[in-house]
Amino acid sequence: MSDLLRLRDEYHGLAKRCKAEALKCRGDKAAELRGQARAYEGVWLDLDDMINGKEHPSARRRG
Repeated sequence: MSDLLRLRDEYHGLAKRCKAEALKCRGDKAAELRGQARAYEGVWLDLDDMINGKEHPSARRRG
């Protein structure tokens, strides 16, 4: 469980860093960083759901 918590926190940090960096950039680079932040946030939220005992994320997407 501690590995999942660490991984979740790592992805949350990556998302925050990408968002902060995107604010310093313009154009394509900013868009790329915002997209990367959204991807990291998706993983972070999926891990958080699994840690909190919610249904596995891939099962929710099938419906």
